[in-house]
Amino acid sequence: MNGESPLLLRQMEVGPMQNYVYFVGCARTRDVAVVDPAWDVPALLARAAAEGLRITDVLVSHGHFDHVNGVDELVEKTDARVHVNRREAEFFGLWAGRDHVRLVDHGDELRLGDVEVRFLHTPGHTPGSQSFAVRGQLVTGDTMFIDGCGRCDFDGGDPNEMYRTLHDRIGALPDDTVVLPGHNYAPRPTDTLGGQRRTN
Repeated sequence: MNGESPLLLRQMEVGPMQNYVYFVGCARTRDVAVVDPAWDVPALLARAAAEGLRITDVLVSHGHFDHVNGVDELVEKTDARVHVNRREAEFFGLWAGRDHVRLVDHGDELRLGDVEVRFLHTPGHTPGSQSFAVRGQLVTGDTMFIDGCGRCDFDGGDPNEMYRTLHDRIGALPDDTVVLPGHNYAPRPTDTLGGQRRTN
């Protein structure tokens, strides 16, 4: 790859709630996972086709409707495999017993060509919220926003868990980790974790 990073990463804003959907994958093989497909699956498929990408997997950060309302349609169109945290699947009853669903735990990994995605259990917003660490990037769903964090007052939310997640699990990552949130709720779409330590 002539010294270029093998990581392929796209951030796309979709839907009425300013959701971010991500393509994460391998620049060489063009295999990608879609993080939290929602609202406009035809647009996601068109973007993938335009860039010559093959959607092989779906990564679910958590089970709230605005993050998963496109999962079934995307799976139907692509035959992708869905990766959801075991605790989230149990709490929400997400796709239980379906052949295309993989229940994952903290520390599990997914390989996409030359790229490995590591699953981090980051509860607080929901019991099985998870973030995705890949080559210095962290896709955080609704666990952590730019200058904010996810609500803990919904069913299954827990502010004590959120504190531990932010301070112990995400807080243990390097300052140069790039935070990629689940919504466009800030003047900028991303920031480093070091920047967030100063302002969040």
